[in-house]
Amino acid sequence: MKTRMMAAVSALALSLAVVGTAQAQDYDTGIGVNLGADMGIGFKRFLTERSAVEAQFGYNLGCKGVMLSAVYQYHVPLATGFSLYAGGGLNIGVLHLGKHQDADFAIGLDPTVGFEYKFANAPIALAVDYKPNINFTPHSQWDLAAFKIRYTF
Repeated sequence: MKTRMMAAVSALALSLAVVGTAQAQDYDTGIGVNLGADMGIGFKRFLTERSAVEAQFGYNLGCKGVMLSAVYQYHVPLATGFSLYAGGGLNIGVLHLGKHQDADFAIGLDPTVGFEYKFANAPIALAVDYKPNINFTPHSQWDLAAFKIRYTF
């Protein structure tokens, strides 16, 4: 299952390299909330027309822990205001909070793939993505999809 998932993410990332023409992004910075397995806040900043970095801090509902992640995203415009993105980054956090002696330190990789829509006449962007935590310790989390709402400027 994990091998198939990684193959699908790799194939999608490879296809991004040969798809589409350049188009300017509709915003520079976004601040918002993440709704999903990792509930929290996010900050996104475009570096160029197609590349962005996103930092997220959230509470992981499944593993009862806090996670901080930073990812690089490459955007491919599909239609006006609508883009596909993929990339990756790092995460760090503490899982299984509750009893201090049972908490686990987590650090790992975060491959990311998703879609984003920026409304033309409003400072709002909506996104949905899949960003598993491939942790070196204690275990990986493969079910981390999220819906995001951002205020953009």
